Amino acid sequence: METRMQSLRRFFGNNYSRKDYLTVMEMVSDPSREEEFRQLLTAQWHEGSDEAVPDQEVENLLFRLQQRIVSEEIRTRNNKKLLYLLQKVAAILFLPLLLGSLGYFLFLTPRPESSAGMAEIECPEGVRTRFSLPDGTTGYLNSGSTLSYPVHFRKNRSVALTGEAFFQVKEDKKSPFTVETPHLAIRVTGTIFNVIAYPGETTEEVILESGSLQISQPEGTAVARLTANQKVKLDLSSGTATKSEVIASQYTGWTEGKLIFRDEDMGQVAQRLSRWYNAEILIADSRLLEFTFYATFLDEPLDEVLKLLAYTTPILYEEEKRLPRQDGSFPRRKITLRLNPAKVKKFI
Repeated sequence: METRMQSLRRFFGNNYSRKDYLTVMEMVSDPSREEEFRQLLTAQWHEGSDEAVPDQEVENLLFRLQQRIVSEEIRTRNNKKLLYLLQKVAAILFLPLLLGSLGYFLFLTPRPESSAGMAEIECPEGVRTRFSLPDGTTGYLNSGSTLSYPVHFRKNRSVALTGEAFFQVKEDKKSPFTVETPHLAIRVTGTIFNVIAYPGETTEEVILESGSLQISQPEGTAVARLTANQKVKLDLSSGTATKSEVIASQYTGWTEGKLIFRDEDMGQVAQRLSRWYNAEILIADSRLLEFTFYATFLDEPLDEVLKLLAYTTPILYEEEKRLPRQDGSFPRRKITLRLNPAKVKKFI
């Protein structure tokens, strides 16, 4: 058992050999050794602390172990083996943040912790991922987003986001929670809110569902203070921030698989559809930007969404044929939207 403990110790320390990795995987993949495996994890915790093992810390140890497994399997490019092993891991550990999230482990590539004690989660295009932070804060990352956070929060709870995320912040009045984007710093104590800050876009948005929060620029200049069902949009070109009243659930429905459009122009629709379905959706006629769209989809395939768009707006869509690359993979779907002259008068 001591040999296995040493392999596990090196595995957590990111200084392991292939033999150590296979030893850990043998334990993880064998249901009959679950109790031994948990004892080793408990012993791993006690090496750094004499206190009883908190449930949250056990979960963090298990999560870190799974991060390493995913990183190793992605490194070796053995996707079939990765799926097989993760099914076994999920069956043994039953982590809450794993339930219903196998896609997270198939497509997400968490990076090992750095010497500064930071972790990073990357959510690829076309995937939505649930996360749980060390302080008990939970949330979701949307397609094409990245979240960086300390492995252990200290006096200040600060995370960095690019992309879109939904946060349910665990309340702690002595330790505010801060989300930093490239252009904003969002400070809260216990709040439910959504942040949109994709790189390459002209705006950043914060939508508050409940609680309150204070928004400033990274250098400290105040931008706005929000209460429930309010939104602030920062125009990056002018630096102007606009606050408005909204129905927050229309912006956070994506966490439940809902794609909600409320009087959004076709440019916004195409942009959100591109992220949601990991497709390239282009607008070939600028006149389409004059039309707005109102609809709610619940995990509908892209083809059904396009059919509804063509039925309810004056558009035609055409998909470019996808040809395989040299390695056998296929590029993203590419769909072009054009104005349908025969239907224009019906929408004027």
